[in-house]
Amino acid sequence: MVIQDSKEVTSHSAGALVLLVGPSGSGKDSLLAYAREKLLDDPRILFVRRCITRKDGDPSEEHESMSVAEFQKAELQGRFVISWGAHGLYYGLPVSLLDHMAAGGVAIANGSRKTIPILKEQFPQLRVINLTVAPDILARRLAQRGRESAEEIERRLARTAELSTDPLFGDETTHLDNSGPLDIAGDALVTMVTRLANEQSV
Repeated sequence: MVIQDSKEVTSHSAGALVLLVGPSGSGKDSLLAYAREKLLDDPRILFVRRCITRKDGDPSEEHESMSVAEFQKAELQGRFVISWGAHGLYYGLPVSLLDHMAAGGVAIANGSRKTIPILKEQFPQLRVINLTVAPDILARRLAQRGRESAEEIERRLARTAELSTDPLFGDETTHLDNSGPLDIAGDALVTMVTRLANEQSV
């Protein structure tokens, strides 16, 4: 895991960073797309476009696709606030979000819970939204995606169950249930982000 120089990050941290986390299949991308459409005309809120070593054309997330070589070069050039690896891919949050936060804005990003301790040190206004989903619904969503075998899904569900007491989640974390229709959790996310933007404007 790589993070940019702490002094540079802290100097841009007047605004708030919202990190949306949750297990695969919890609906992070769908919720972000829902909230983005609702908040399209609010300049205070930036939906961060992650950089990922994933092939172009994957519709699951609006992102900047990079080769591994391009990603590693970007890391060396300090173009990420933080970067990490998971499931054979590399992810990075671009430094461009710092300018938005420096002006007191709210940046919201699809993230990883393992980055929480580091980001908490760098961003006093860090807020984490952890998506939860009922096990039977999560199993059905994972099966519908067709990316994993039944055994792999069972292992993933077992790991997900352990996350309910994960020590990485602290006072900065809000747990949001996304077991039902998208608009229920989506409207809750919009309300939370809008409230935070209003607080930043005071």
